[in-house]
Order: sequence, then structure tokens, then C-alpha cells
Amino acid sequence: MEKEKKVMKVKEPVKIRLKALRNGNYSIYLDTYVNGRRTYEFLKLYLIPEQSEADHLVNEETLQAANVLKAQRTIDLLMGRSGMRTLKMARMTVGEYLERYKADCTRSHRGSSYVTMVGNMEYHLRAFLGRKMDTLLIKDVDSQLCYRFAEYMKRAKTATGSLLSGVSVYHYFGVFRNMLSEAVKDGAAAKNPVESLKKGELPRRPEVTKEYLEAGEVVTLSATPCANEMVKQAFMFCCFTGLRYSDVSQMRWSNIRRWGNGWRLVMIMQKTQEPIQCKLSCEAVRWLPERGQDDERVFRLPDKSSVSRTVKKWVQQAGIGKYVTFHTSRHCYATMALTAGTDLYTISKLLGHRSITTTTMYAAVVDSRRDAAVDSVSDLFRKTKKKRK
Repeated sequence: MEKEKKVMKVKEPVKIRLKALRNGNYSIYLDTYVNGRRTYEFLKLYLIPEQSEADHLVNEETLQAANVLKAQRTIDLLMGRSGMRTLKMARMTVGEYLERYKADCTRSHRGSSYVTMVGNMEYHLRAFLGRKMDTLLIKDVDSQLCYRFAEYMKRAKTATGSLLSGVSVYHYFGVFRNMLSEAVKDGAAAKNPVESLKKGELPRRPEVTKEYLEAGEVVTLSATPCANEMVKQAFMFCCFTGLRYSDVSQMRWSNIRRWGNGWRLVMIMQKTQEPIQCKLSCEAVRWLPERGQDDERVFRLPDKSSVSRTVKKWVQQAGIGKYVTFHTSRHCYATMALTAGTDLYTISKLLGHRSITTTTMYAAVVDSRRDAAVDSVSDLFRKTKKKRK
């Protein structure tokens, strides 16, 4: 008898893999092995727990989509396009990938504040890694290194020599975490090592008490002369619009448009790149300078540090014993709107918040004021009873 010929089994260069998630789902990714190098591509496709026939059908469709992508990657490899982009990404050092991430953030218009934070994070990451910044591959960053970087930033100093604030540590580490997540999406890393850290090992956002002004204090400020009247006008305008310094300093006359018998503000917020459209109240319009050309800035303000110094002196002259910055005007707008009965969702949209969770901090301020009002009524009642006795 003829010996049976052995069938050579061809190894698949691209395989479908599953990664278990905390919510019970499975994330589908492709495992590609080419020329001794392994790369991963997460497809943003997920299998859900099958609790019904409908769930089973959904998972079948999802797997079909994953197999189509797998087939396409395999065809690319067989036709000679051997995943050079993915392989190149897998060879990227931390420094190289960070440069790519910065460019992507700028191109995607994530906002000037976020781009600045990326630059600040880079400054501290370079100080932490030293020469390893340009030799350590982004895919080789592990959870231990992430933990040590978080601990390092707690002791890190700013360019002026002071320790980084807890808020800065929280935000910079958040940027670092985002960068690693993007590396996973790009196929430069298999997973984000930060996700392996325990909650207690991650930098926490400190509890910050938001300073705000009472309506009476806003009236006092409006009647108090300021060394720079343009700063005063811009601050008061923000008390009635909730704009940030980054927005009001860049606002053009073209952003203020006639709307019926009034005016409407239409612009893109600098920090979040979220569009905002809102009617301007009569009080807000009152603080606008004389209208100029459409391409001219509404408020010609100095740099932010100079504005901060001017606001500080102005508040002192008004006899207000609170720590007030230009940003306080935004808090003032939110708390006045809440006190007036505006709902959180509406205020969130007016402020341009991406999530209503950010807006809830103002509700806590207003609630504390309401609690104080209830207590004051009780005190007044008790005093009245004592007088009658």
C-alpha cells in the first residue's frame, strides 16, 4: 500500500483572538505573526454574554464581521502588503509614538488646553525615563513602569521649582493613559498597562472647592473701578455667559450675531472643541464694547497671568474677601443659573460640558446654600419663640 501523503498544514498568519472585559463582554482582536514579529489589532467589535437566541444571533453577525476583516488582512499579506504599517508601529519607541500622538491631537482639534497638557506630560515623562524615552518600545511599557511614573509625578516639580499640584498629576497621568490607549488602537501595543493597576495605585483627583460669587458681590464688583476696564468688561460678560478665558479672549465680533430682537453667541469652545449657541441676556450685552469689524476680537485682553493679577487687585478693592480668579466668573454663572431654577442638563449645554457629571459639582454648592437657608429659618423661629416667652 502506498503510504499516505502527509497533508502540510499551513499556519495562519492572522488569527482571531478574544480578550475578556470586566463587563462580561469579549473584545475581538487580530493576532498577526509575520517575519518573527507579532502585532495586534483591536477591531472595536465585542461579543456579549448569550442569554437569549437574539444574543446568539448578534454574536454570530459580529464574528462574521471579524472574519471578513481577518480575510482582508490575510489577503493583504499574501499580496505582499505584509502589514508594514503595523510592523512599523510595533517598532516605535515611546518618544516616537508620543510625537505621533501630539500631531494627532493637533490635527483632531482636541483643544489647545489638551495639547498643552500633552506637552507638559512629555516634559515629566522625559525627566522620568531619561534616555529610555528613545530606546524603550511603546509595546514594552508595563504596569510597573506606569505605577512608578505616577509615583514620580507626585514628587515632580514645575519649571518654577514648585511641586506639581494634585490636579496636575491627575490630568497629566490621564493624558499618559490616553496615549497608551491610542497605541493599542494603532496596533503599536497589545494592551494598555494602566488598566492593570489597582484603583489605589492611580492618581486621584483632589477634592477642590469651587469659589463662587453671590449675586450681591457681582453687583459690588460691577460698581468698583478696575485698573483695566477691558478686563472688567470681559469678566462681567463671562458672569452672564459662562465662557472661559480661552474662549472670551479669542471671541470675534462674527461670533455675536443678530437673532430676532436680540443677540446670539455662536462659537466653538477652545478647550473641548464643542460648539455652543446661546442667547445673550440683556445684562451680558451691556458689558460688550463698541462693535468692531467681524474679524476683530471683542475683548483685547492681556495674557492670562496679567489678567489674573488685575482681577485679584480689583476684587480686593471691592472689599470681597474671597480667592477670585477670572475662571470664577464661569462658576458664578453656573451657580446663579442653578439658583434661578435652571435644570442641570440645560446648564451643562450652556457651559459646553461634554458630560453632565462635570456640572453636578455646582449643584452641590447650591444645595449647601439651600441647607444653610433652611437652618437660618429654624434659628429665626427659635429666637422668635424665646422672645415671646
